[in-house]
Amino acid sequence: MDKITELAFKSQTVCGAVHFVLFLVSWPTIIGLLKGLHDTDKENFNCIPKPSDVTQQLCYNDYISTVSLLLIPLNFALIIGGILGFFWVVFILYSVLALRQINKEGDSNEKKCLSKRYMWRFFFHVCIQLAALGVMMGLFCGFQTLHLPVVYICSQGNSTQIPTNQVNMTCNDLHHRQKSKLNIGIVTIMAISIVLCIVSIVHLFLTRKDFLKQLLGDQEIDNQQFVQTHQQVKTVHRVTIQVLNEAGLQKG
Repeated sequence: MDKITELAFKSQTVCGAVHFVLFLVSWPTIIGLLKGLHDTDKENFNCIPKPSDVTQQLCYNDYISTVSLLLIPLNFALIIGGILGFFWVVFILYSVLALRQINKEGDSNEKKCLSKRYMWRFFFHVCIQLAALGVMMGLFCGFQTLHLPVVYICSQGNSTQIPTNQVNMTCNDLHHRQKSKLNIGIVTIMAISIVLCIVSIVHLFLTRKDFLKQLLGDQEIDNQQFVQTHQQVKTVHRVTIQVLNEAGLQKG
């Protein structure tokens, strides 16, 4: 994981690195919290008057299908986390090979072409993340109830009564507050990610001339400093010899 993180930082601008850290921290945390609630979800769903197990299961199924029309938040988080993770891994692996090839390239024109190709693929990588986030955010906000109800009225035939009657039962999800907060958290993470993608695109076009230097800055700066220092040393050496020669001639 540390190696992948290091490679990710080397293949990203500052905005991209912030986005990667957000992805690395937020989605596993959200998934872990949702998984913990999901494991005890049925046990924390109660109805009054107390129905049979079958009826309570039917009420629970109705409740879930009402607040989550498409997918439950846990499955949604797993899907979006998996999609984004796949995009990150593919681009990181590509970056390792591409940046290595750029580093080794000696011809300046070819290096410029490789750098431009890498920049456009970086742009495509950000755009496809932006598209995925936009679609998933639209689906989540459109099909998921963000603020879960305190009380859910379930109309099911209570099989504990003979004959079976249609009874309106008052049901309550004991974890509705935590789930609502996590739903808002999912939307917030996606919104921040979308903003970071947009900022990355704007930043890319504003600094496209220095794009590669942002990624290989340390190495290029070190090389430039070495060349400058070497030239300065040669200049000082040449001036020193010249001064000494002039001093020797004047003395002679």
